[in-house]
Amino acid sequence: MKDIRDLSVEEKLGQLLIIGFNEPVLTDEIRTMIHDYKFGNFILFSRNIKSLQQLEKLTRDLHDVVMREIGIMPFIAIDQEGGMVVKIMNKATFYPGSMTLAATKVENANIIGHMMGKHLMSLGINVNFAPSLDINNNPKNPIIGIRSYSDNPNIVSQFGVNLIKGMQDEDLIATAKHFPGHGDVEIDSHLSLPILPYDKKRLYDMELKPFKEAINNGVKNIMCAHIIFQKVDEENPATLSKNIIQGILRKELNYDGLITSDCMEMKAISEGITTPVGVIKGLSAGIDLACVCHTKERQINSINMIKQAIQDHLITLEEINSKIERILKYKTQVYSAMNKVFFNSKGSLDIFNDNHQAKIIQSIVDSSLTYVRRKKLELKGKIILYGCKTSISNACEDIADNTSIIEFVSKEIPSVYTQEYKMNEYSEELIKKAKEYDTIIFISFNAFTEPLQAKMINELNQSCSNFYVISIRNPYDYLSLDENINYYTLYECTPNSLRSLIKFLKGEINAVGKLPIVLTRHSYQKIC
Repeated sequence: MKDIRDLSVEEKLGQLLIIGFNEPVLTDEIRTMIHDYKFGNFILFSRNIKSLQQLEKLTRDLHDVVMREIGIMPFIAIDQEGGMVVKIMNKATFYPGSMTLAATKVENANIIGHMMGKHLMSLGINVNFAPSLDINNNPKNPIIGIRSYSDNPNIVSQFGVNLIKGMQDEDLIATAKHFPGHGDVEIDSHLSLPILPYDKKRLYDMELKPFKEAINNGVKNIMCAHIIFQKVDEENPATLSKNIIQGILRKELNYDGLITSDCMEMKAISEGITTPVGVIKGLSAGIDLACVCHTKERQINSINMIKQAIQDHLITLEEINSKIERILKYKTQVYSAMNKVFFNSKGSLDIFNDNHQAKIIQSIVDSSLTYVRRKKLELKGKIILYGCKTSISNACEDIADNTSIIEFVSKEIPSVYTQEYKMNEYSEELIKKAKEYDTIIFISFNAFTEPLQAKMINELNQSCSNFYVISIRNPYDYLSLDENINYYTLYECTPNSLRSLIKFLKGEINAVGKLPIVLTRHSYQKIC
């Protein structure tokens, strides 16, 4: 690869952005953008992925074109967190989500980290924007929730560090996000700009703990959050804050790795100061890489505005060179590993033929099923199961959209009667129908945020003597339900968790998971 001394100014500026595109192939338009603007890094979404074979060809084409045009290997990044945030939906890459892992043994995080590292590197992907080290200490958080390991900073640290170590042992660059912490918000930064009143002491006492552990254990990339922490920087979100990036992250925590922005097209940035201005302010504040994930016009405008910012002395070439040196340092490290597992490997997809990996993943999800309260499941007499068609819950999710729990159960356990409910509706008819059965199982889906669903569950519980709730996605459903409910939880709505549900109803597995969060009502009013 080229040395920094061999790069033109244009080639340097292209290294500062991570861009996305819409197609599952490398189109002439993207090739032209690489040629004209020297874009040097890319992020892939589910829209870019149709199969493993297609994905491998896409990443090889990206690597080939960028190396030919620029002479520097690109970072190719992805959000493959596991659970509800999965872009590659092959059976072997359907990793357990963070809270699912945290309901099991900590060693499982390391096992999954190694698996992620081997899989993604063999596909030509060298950066994973995972794990989320946010402490989910607000059950009403609309964007983190089960993407967090726990509301306990020690649990988040233990599981997050083990996942990071597993990935980086396989030479994949892991990313601790969303610095300095996105766990205590009630606004999704994809949609608006969250503002928190916390000072630096609060951050050190709570939010920063997992990030400090990740830094002490050598994490190579940290992603900043679009959140204002008023008593640290009253004007700028963390992504654009010198106080947070240079003051806390670089100086106080002694972090010298890569710093990446969350997407600058999220409305927290794009509908305020605009994406290109956000890129400039972020680079000036101290980030190394700015994500502009979706729109060609914003990507090109960002590159042009960086050029103008240099001319206007808003950013110096010395600052740019410092960022490029850091980027090239980590690219050089991962390049040698990719030579072995991807560039010079003709059978890079062979690893996905090992069915044992999918079995390990399934066994981990099986072991996450958690008994929470009151009577344990006793199937007797005539049994009916209530389930819904699911939907994605926020901008980060790619699965669980229109999945039919009923179809899954009917196929696997035909002896159990089934009844579909609508997740945001209340039905007296369904309550009356339950009286015809001896055992009623209600598979809740986001009842915590759907008061009519919670109302129906509570009335079923009052009228049925052998009634059970199993949450299929959000353990916080418990907080919206009566205290005398018989309650179990899973932590994701995925093919793996649905299989775990079936196994449990068949008596093939027990609920051995441990609750990684505190479910107490004293701080929260019931929704219904």
